[in-house]
Amino acid sequence: MQHEVSVCKIFSFDAAHQLIGHKGKCANVHGHTYRLEVVLKGRPVTEEGRSDEGFVADFGDIKALVKARIVDKLDHAFMAKGDEPVLETLQASGSKVAVLSFRTTAENLAGYIAYTLRQSGLPVYSVKLWETPTAWAEVLAADIPEHGPAYCLNGGCDL
Repeated sequence: MQHEVSVCKIFSFDAAHQLIGHKGKCANVHGHTYRLEVVLKGRPVTEEGRSDEGFVADFGDIKALVKARIVDKLDHAFMAKGDEPVLETLQASGSKVAVLSFRTTAENLAGYIAYTLRQSGLPVYSVKLWETPTAWAEVLAADIPEHGPAYCLNGGCDL
């Protein structure tokens, strides 16, 4: 039996958010350059002659799926729970807004991304989301319940 292999594809996107009720500066509207590490784990394809022979997943396919499902939707957007005072103004101005229906902490975003990509069929092992060069949150996909991350029970899972 072939051994499992982990592969990682890294992305970046810029986005803004506001954490209403936060005790510090993050209560203000602010932005980050996020670094997203998507780790997949599985057995490489062993069928000879296939284009993807030896791959867990083709990096090009990973890139296309993550860009379509996550990066293109969040890049240069205001990521909102839906209770931010500035939200109505941003929407009225035609600004790009991603209403996610949960508090947009790095922890919640990492869980959302891992769950979304797993639902898309990728063999996700983990998602690490860097909010700053020195701060990140990581979620193991196996730790997310089938019905979705905890915030789905209290808010939504929209995008």
